[in-house]
Amino acid sequence: MQPRRLVDAYACKCTLGCTLLDKLLRGGISCGSVTELVGEASAGKSQACLQLLVTCQWPVDQGGLQGKAMYVYTEGDPSMKRLLAIMSASPFQATPDNIYWERDIEHGADLFDRLQAIEVIMQQPQGLPLRLLVIDSIAHLFRDVGDKPDTSAYVQRTGMLFRISALLRRFADTYNIAVVVTNQVSDAFAEADISAKKQAPACKHTGGLRLLSSGRELVPALGLAWASCINTRLFLSRTEVAIANPQCQSSRSGLRIPSAASYSVPLRYMQVVFSPCLPPETCLFVVTQSGLQGVNNSRVYQGHQDHEGYTDRQLMQQSFPEQQSVLQPQGNDTMPQYVSHTLPQQRTLATGVFAAQG
Repeated sequence: MQPRRLVDAYACKCTLGCTLLDKLLRGGISCGSVTELVGEASAGKSQACLQLLVTCQWPVDQGGLQGKAMYVYTEGDPSMKRLLAIMSASPFQATPDNIYWERDIEHGADLFDRLQAIEVIMQQPQGLPLRLLVIDSIAHLFRDVGDKPDTSAYVQRTGMLFRISALLRRFADTYNIAVVVTNQVSDAFAEADISAKKQAPACKHTGGLRLLSSGRELVPALGLAWASCINTRLFLSRTEVAIANPQCQSSRSGLRIPSAASYSVPLRYMQVVFSPCLPPETCLFVVTQSGLQGVNNSRVYQGHQDHEGYTDRQLMQQSFPEQQSVLQPQGNDTMPQYVSHTLPQQRTLATGVFAAQG
């Protein structure tokens, strides 16, 4: 690898297909680096990966990479039906023929061998070049070390993880491709600080940021060793708040959304945990039939109480503790709707979802 200017290294990006999400990422997923999407199940990680498989094929002047993609899926069979649904909503030409597939991967060594074989496609492309590599997910192969693991099992796992990460970074740097991996999470537990006789915050593992999802505090899987192997970490999470008739600013021409939508969808958010080229900001989004869509001026309605007795309104306030929003009733519908209004002296939703530990 050769030294490069930071500005040049992240100049080429792949759009996510939505103006609001691209604004968060300053244009999209960076080429020449490794980006991790981390979150609990149903947070939208695989949805984002499928959407990137489509937008990667878009023309360069529309934010795409005008190339092919490699999708390495480690958790069974990928959802081809979902991919076709996203493709059908794409305003630009995209086809499954421009996507390579790898699946039925059983362990880390198997993934390493597959990745080495994939390099031939990068060196000798047939038609369009390979511009995107997605691994969904990396944690699935490394979290299980057997029923009675010993020290050597953990050493071997860590060694293989480092070999794979080094290979991914070399691919990104040598061939200037975007590398995206997904990771899982675990519930956060406070660790006892015996010397200080107090509970140390679990968020120390995330640089002081509290990662919240569905009212729970989470930490990314694979520990600090893996965190040092990636360039950018994006945390995807879902709330217990639903919004009706989501409206989104489209990307360039944009992914199409049904104009007469009369459904409600869970509100999610994407948060920059760390990155060499992005500030720690957050963007709200929903998952529609067309894919991930950023949300601006979101409408939320007050729903039934969850199993802990909290209403959606209370959960909204807990999920965004720094927002201090006022939820005001709108209309005379059977199900009351609320519009979130941020107080002038507070930060907007785009920067108020995470809380620093201090």
